[in-house]
Amino acid sequence: MCPVCPGESIDQSQNPLALQMRDIIKDKLNQGWSDQQIKDYFVEKYGPSILLSPPRSGVSLVVWVIPPIIVVLSLLILIMAIKSMRRNKVRSDGLEQINPSPEKISEYSKTLEKIINEP
Repeated sequence: MCPVCPGESIDQSQNPLALQMRDIIKDKLNQGWSDQQIKDYFVEKYGPSILLSPPRSGVSLVVWVIPPIIVVLSLLILIMAIKSMRRNKVRSDGLEQINPSPEKISEYSKTLEKIINEP
C-alpha cells in the first residue's frame, strides 16, 4: 500500500514516494531478494499496514473470519424465513389459510342448509 495515498497500491499511486518504493522493489529483485524478504523490509520500515492484505493472525484474523460468518448467518436466516413462510401458507390478504376437516365441512353444510331452508 502507498503510505501516503489511502486505499491505493504503490503500483496504482503516482505519488513520488510510491515511485521510489517501486524503484526499491526493482533494485531488491535485481539483487535476488525474495518477495517475502521485500515485504518484510517494507513492514519493518512502515509497519504491517503497508501490506495490501492484513496478516492472518492475531487481531487481524477477525478481518478474515467475521465476513464469512456474517454471510453464513444471513443465509441461514433467509432459509429459515422462507421455510416459515411456506409452513404458514400466508394468503395474499395476509390471513392464514384454513383447512377444515371433513367433519367440520359437513357441520357447516348442515348449518347452512338449515339457514337457507328456514322461512
